[in-house]
Amino acid sequence: MNHTLCFNPPVIAHRGASGYAPENTFLAFVKAVELGIKWVEFDVMPAACGEPIIFHDDELVRTTGHQGSVVDYPYSYLQTLDAGSWFHSRFSGERIPTLQDMLVYLHEVRMNANIEIKTQPEHEEQLVLRILEVMAPYWKSGQTYLFSSFSISALKLLRQHAPTCLIGLLLDTWRDDWRQVADELQCVSINVNADIMTPDRVQAIKATNRAVLCYTVNSMERAEALFHWGVDAVFSDMPDKIVRR
Repeated sequence: MNHTLCFNPPVIAHRGASGYAPENTFLAFVKAVELGIKWVEFDVMPAACGEPIIFHDDELVRTTGHQGSVVDYPYSYLQTLDAGSWFHSRFSGERIPTLQDMLVYLHEVRMNANIEIKTQPEHEEQLVLRILEVMAPYWKSGQTYLFSSFSISALKLLRQHAPTCLIGLLLDTWRDDWRQVADELQCVSINVNADIMTPDRVQAIKATNRAVLCYTVNSMERAEALFHWGVDAVFSDMPDKIVRR
């Protein structure tokens, strides 16, 4: 398998440059652009109305201060919430973006993206189909879009409905059947928790000609070790610290 991913510099801004601005908000992605980063990662989940939005947690409270689950509210309500003050008062009023709005921005700044799909079983196919619908105008826009998810069934739906899309197998804990799963999904990358990575695991993945991506790395020393083993890129909250050396 020949992967088609290129990382230069070899760092992906995790939820945007989330060490400097509130995660998964426009300001975090604007900061990544200002830092010269070419790839961003963000999370997509559905609002109650089905609108794909950029948000990480199932619950609202950590980044908005409001109680309740994201999927219980339509975007007409979610867009009124303050998703910035939790990080710092100067980000007060920053809103939860939609996937549609984010794609427009990424196209304007020519930014590549790793889109992590966050699903609940009863919403999986609906969300995957809606994401693909929203993304339809952007497939040939010149950017690279890599999809990942902890849900294997969501990735299978992606492969079924978008046969040519790029998929990364996301692993928080190691699984011995990773190659079987990656072959079935035709994955171009394996996206692995940096804490469980070893030189042997990197070499095993590289032997299948797939990209190896590791999250979340905020130490240049750790990044250098991973690069030495053959890791292609790391996800970082402070991507400029990885690029700097």
